[in-house]
Amino acid sequence: MLERTIPADEIPPGMELRHITKRYPENDVLAVRDVSLKLRSGEIHALIGENGAGKSTLMKIAAGLLPSYDGEVCFKGAQVCRLVQQHPQFIPQHQVWENLFLGIEPRTRWGLLDQDAAVQSFSALAGRYALPVAPRMRAERLSAAQAQLAAILGALLHDPDILILDEPTAPCSDHETALVFGMMRSLRDNGRAVVLITHKLREVMEVSDRITVMRHGRVVKSLLTADTNPGELSALMIGEDCQRSESDRRFGFVRREFGTQSGSHESVPEPVARSGAPTPPTQPDSPTQPEPVFELRNINLVRRGRVLLERLELRLYPGEILGITGIRENGLEYIEDILSGSAEPNSGEVLIQGQRPSRYTPRVFRKLGLAYIPTDRLIRGASLSSSVEDNMILLERKRFGRAGLLNRRASASFSSALQQRFGITAVLGKPMHTLSGGNMQKVILSRELSQNSPVVVFSEPSWGLDFRSSERVHEEIQRLSADGVGIVLISSDIDEILSLADRIMVMYKGSFTRTLEGNDRVRDTIGELMLGLEVEQTSAAHEDSRQSTFTKEPRQ
Repeated sequence: MLERTIPADEIPPGMELRHITKRYPENDVLAVRDVSLKLRSGEIHALIGENGAGKSTLMKIAAGLLPSYDGEVCFKGAQVCRLVQQHPQFIPQHQVWENLFLGIEPRTRWGLLDQDAAVQSFSALAGRYALPVAPRMRAERLSAAQAQLAAILGALLHDPDILILDEPTAPCSDHETALVFGMMRSLRDNGRAVVLITHKLREVMEVSDRITVMRHGRVVKSLLTADTNPGELSALMIGEDCQRSESDRRFGFVRREFGTQSGSHESVPEPVARSGAPTPPTQPDSPTQPEPVFELRNINLVRRGRVLLERLELRLYPGEILGITGIRENGLEYIEDILSGSAEPNSGEVLIQGQRPSRYTPRVFRKLGLAYIPTDRLIRGASLSSSVEDNMILLERKRFGRAGLLNRRASASFSSALQQRFGITAVLGKPMHTLSGGNMQKVILSRELSQNSPVVVFSEPSWGLDFRSSERVHEEIQRLSADGVGIVLISSDIDEILSLADRIMVMYKGSFTRTLEGNDRVRDTIGELMLGLEVEQTSAAHEDSRQSTFTKEPRQ
């Protein structure tokens, strides 16, 4: 394959990709097909398309991470191009600054590592863009959002002329996303080129100057953001008019009646929301309320003297989609650990179908009837060195095995059916690590949902998925709900929560602030609760009341 990198005086500042073609010989996938693209300095360029469209492969070529390809990468002068990938990886035991300064460590005049200079340099950079990452935190303690922000800061340490961000806001809250956008605009205003790879059309319209749409490895169209709209972009991405389905509950929320055949569910009036205590779905002709399929009772979690979760109460009913949202650092990652059996609370109890687990492990929770789709696909969700097929049958190996031997025909049939059902683009025999993030997510979903569990915990199910794949996952969640499966949906994406959840519980500083139902499920209200504005106002009101109670009138 031909590889040419041409510094050319006639090229304006930035980078030009000319007729780039990339084929992966190991699986004969033609990922990029004769793509030409200009990345201009002083511009935020959004690169969008479905999973497998070739976006990440093209940008890896631009950043010099894939040396073998056809075509030309042209730039002017000695430019630095850095790519922040979708799933940044760090040495877990090392501190943040140690990970990010590998290879560029500052030295004293005696040649020794200057730790203070490294920490100060990192802190100054983080402060400049208001990105909240502590340099001395161990990498293994970073949340997904913090890891993403740390990786971005690591790229900025190299003072790049071109910064490529692959799904940078996927794990971020609205507040963190706003900080990332502020950083991107600052770089643009300083004459840098910024490339944003994302599936979130709302973000594309908000922050980009130019948009390029890719489909099946080719560029469909490049256009100015001011000249387009989300409807046109959706149609360009998937080749058809793509709008939200009529089942989007923001536009017609209903409570379903369970115990009937699929497709014949009748809507009943939404119960009035009660703060603090969830209202179970009702059946008009039933004299008794359904029993919850999952409960948290007075859960408290403390680590190293720090209160992470406090007095959590939760009841999930059959067929209900219970949304839990908030800023991830306010407890979402810790409640995910409790719900999945990955951590044991200091006090309180978990009940799955009325049963207390003998131990807090995902294996025990699965045996009691809980399936779990984790946020962290690379560590919790997949065995990266194993094949795609082996990941799919991980929970079914006893069923396909006999006398220590695996029935490969039955295994392949099972995996192929899941592959078709979930739209997974992959060669089943290839290692899991060769898949894109979106396809990894679909493999994990297919494996967990094949168990027909009565309770399913989804954590950030749409991270890294394109529009069509996200819709497929959302439809699957709604189908499970219609079949009477109880679903806990953990998501920092307010739109996703509003689109799917029957009830919404908002977390702030490790506690549930309020439970929202029906017409209370408003984006602005959720945002205020996530930021703790209502809690702070209530605390201030209580303090004012207490002060007035104990303040005596002066004597006349």
